Amino acid sequence: MLENVREIGPRVSIRRAGTKDLPGMQRLELMCFDTEAFSKFQLRYLLGTRTAISLAADVDGYMAGFVIGIMNRNRFGTYGRIYTLDVDESYRGLGIGSQLTSALLEQLRLAGCEKCFLEVRVNNHSAIKLYERLGFEKKNMIFDYYAPGVHAIKMKKDLL
Repeated sequence: MLENVREIGPRVSIRRAGTKDLPGMQRLELMCFDTEAFSKFQLRYLLGTRTAISLAADVDGYMAGFVIGIMNRNRFGTYGRIYTLDVDESYRGLGIGSQLTSALLEQLRLAGCEKCFLEVRVNNHSAIKLYERLGFEKKNMIFDYYAPGVHAIKMKKDLL
């Protein structure tokens, strides 16, 4: 009888993130990144940016991840940019990064963004695979983006 029972996994809820989440966001940022980690000041600034969309993923009341994106407009149109995506090491592989990114992309699309850009460290293979699964395409290499000798790949996804 028990052979018909299967584990569903943790229940993830995605919600808007705010300044009350700053301590958890800083903890995750330092866990996920080294030289390119945003400081508490930078995270607070991003959270307060009028065109920012900040989402958090909770698992049983614990903030297991977050994403921050910004909407921009220039002469070519309206676009989004993902600034950071962080998932707690203990919760990786459960689809939280994918759920956060998908939710952010939908919010950007609904806000009128035609495309979305991001930069990812060249050796962050799991993130690159995640973004490619979500439809992002590699555009070009940005040398010394994070620090001397620490390069990034610029990626783009059409939203409309």
